[in-house]
Amino acid sequence: QLSTSQPSPERVPSPEEQEWEGPEALCPGWLEDEAPDGEVPGDSGDPECATHAYERLQSALCQEGLPPTLDCSAEPCTGFGPLDMTVCILGSPIPFLPVLLEGGTRCPGAMVLCLSPTWASRVPSETSPGAWSLLLSRGVSFKVGGHSALETFAPPRRANYVTGTFAPGDPEGGWVGELARDLDCPTGGSVPLAHRLEDTLVARWVLAARANLPVPPTLAFVLGARGDLPAQPVAPGVRLVRLEDPQGQQGLVQEEVGAFLGGTAMERYGQVGTGGVGGAGGAGWHWGHGEARGCA
Repeated sequence: QLSTSQPSPERVPSPEEQEWEGPEALCPGWLEDEAPDGEVPGDSGDPECATHAYERLQSALCQEGLPPTLDCSAEPCTGFGPLDMTVCILGSPIPFLPVLLEGGTRCPGAMVLCLSPTWASRVPSETSPGAWSLLLSRGVSFKVGGHSALETFAPPRRANYVTGTFAPGDPEGGWVGELARDLDCPTGGSVPLAHRLEDTLVARWVLAARANLPVPPTLAFVLGARGDLPAQPVAPGVRLVRLEDPQGQQGLVQEEVGAFLGGTAMERYGQVGTGGVGGAGGAGWHWGHGEARGCA
């Protein structure tokens, strides 16, 4: 936790304090008006501020044997136009570090990591009515050999492609999804898409019913209505049972689970224990997100 107190001119900063000088350059002045609850002003309640994300990046680079990020933010980069390639990665640097490093090798300077919503802005698109353009005023760009640099862009640099950490459980998911919403450039995902991809039942139903792809035998107990699923889904390998009150339908649950584990589709998974919830050989079922799912 950084202190909000300012050192006196006479006192020489300790080595620990000197180590913070680089990360503090990420958001100049944010320490002076830090919010009472510890949130960084303008970060939309993002619990992981740019400083901590920057430190995670430096740690990851060190573990890979790569040089630390060079702070070049004091001299703004100029000359970027609409035709210059800018691939923007929003949010946590860890999941996309291989992409950033490879992109920096193939297209030096084109990969730009945005660690905070204060580093970017959305403006109405000049080419697509109703859409938005994402402009970067600050970012970490990647070069050949794993070299990276913290840079500022004046005027702001327009993103040509955007992706990031859209996972619902990710701390950065909120501001990343908001910045990437309704852009005039291609995006590598969205928060609604991440919700669907993380839902095992929906993903398997789409693969089986719409793509005609084989999926592991699946038994799903759904509590209440699910608007994202049809009333009677027809999907090979997927059995859906709707429950109004699981406490009052234990007999139905036991009957369905017994039929599922004893069915021909489960024979290849070997013997499965029927005591309680669980299984072996890669098969089982569990409760989660308002529903119980059985899957291999």
